[in-house]
Amino acid sequence: MAANLQLNNAQMQPKNVNRIVFALALPAIIEMLLQLTVGIADTAMVGRLGAEALAAVGLGNQLLLLLSTILGAIGTGSTALVARHVGAGEYESAGSVAKQAVILAVLIALVSGTIILAFGEQILGFLFRKTDPGVVALAANYVAIVGLALAFNYSLILINSVLRGAGDTKTPMRITAIVNLINIVGNFFLIYGIEPFPALGVQGAAAATALAHGCGGVLAFISLLKNPKIQASFKQPLQIDSQIVKRILNIGVPAAIEQGSMRIGQLFYTMIIASLGTVAYAAHQVALNAESISFNPGFGFALAATTLVGQFLGADKPELAERFGYRSCKMAVIFMSIMGVVFFFFAEPIVGLFTPEPEVIDLAAVCLRIVALSQPALAAQMVFAGGLRGAGDTRGILWITLSGFLVIRVGLTIVLTLMLNLGLIGAWIAMCIDVYYRSLLMWTRFRRGKWKTLKI
Repeated sequence: MAANLQLNNAQMQPKNVNRIVFALALPAIIEMLLQLTVGIADTAMVGRLGAEALAAVGLGNQLLLLLSTILGAIGTGSTALVARHVGAGEYESAGSVAKQAVILAVLIALVSGTIILAFGEQILGFLFRKTDPGVVALAANYVAIVGLALAFNYSLILINSVLRGAGDTKTPMRITAIVNLINIVGNFFLIYGIEPFPALGVQGAAAATALAHGCGGVLAFISLLKNPKIQASFKQPLQIDSQIVKRILNIGVPAAIEQGSMRIGQLFYTMIIASLGTVAYAAHQVALNAESISFNPGFGFALAATTLVGQFLGADKPELAERFGYRSCKMAVIFMSIMGVVFFFFAEPIVGLFTPEPEVIDLAAVCLRIVALSQPALAAQMVFAGGLRGAGDTRGILWITLSGFLVIRVGLTIVLTLMLNLGLIGAWIAMCIDVYYRSLLMWTRFRRGKWKTLKI
């Protein structure tokens, strides 16, 4: 559902504003839940093949994730630009951005696919030098098969970003549901060998994933052509439009650097925690898995903020962009605060779903209670960042993330965990302080309103 940009006073009543925000957020929340659920099912199905198979698929996905990093940059830039053009009623311009996003998706896929086929095993062997060579070879086989459908997968990812910018979050949700269903059914037949299909093991899992991505890419492309607010034409020869690509990258590159800095910070953070011992690291993983449930509402309302802020700025209505940004934040804070209450009072039963070890449960429960206190701040941080992305203000988010993750989180973790000997508890306290720090800075930047006059 695209935002109605011609709102009268009656439509601006709180319940109607809530309805508009929720209509955008709910499909995105469901989409994330689908991915989470299917990811668990996918892991369980491969896990039945044994530890080697599970490790191989995990390593292969790490390489695929690494190669797709630049897609996040293009996706962020495309979403913001399409939202602006749709808000301004410039549907042909939105279509031009979408066309360039698809072209870039295919080009990046061709480069990534070539790298995978030519050097996949060598790259995996270098990245995971201490891993059994047999597992590395199996992982290389997995990524080679998945890589055959990379152009479809990358197109799917970027077209979904474009559709969300146009205010259509239902179509990406539906496509994700179909892709996940095909993947699970394909796993069932191709991994275990249900007649008339042979048992292909890890290769079967890869083939099912490639088939699902292929179908998803086709469905996304058809949906793009049918969207009335994105008039994308592919009748003319396909060629790069340097001006549009420059605009996409001007927004997207800071977003990519931001994500890269988060991964570097997370790596250092994880290395410190891993040094605390097996029980501490296991408790950390369990608490993280439990907390991840709360990310879904934050992601959905952040996406609503991105779309609505971008579209209302495109319609030259910055005051409505600001109002819908604040309303998205308020709704996210309510939902995630409820999750925080659940985490705090039911910590042991929740973490007990992930492990039977009493020592791990006790430590993970303390961590979950600590992070429960940061849920309102996490909601605000995610949504205000989403609003700023919709305005194209990704450079501000970059500096806030750099200082938060690399200075506050990692720095405080070293002090609290290693110097003050607070162990894992200290690391999670540092995480919460980082969340509140970034939340405050995101809110401050959003409140100052410089993003309202940003040209992209």
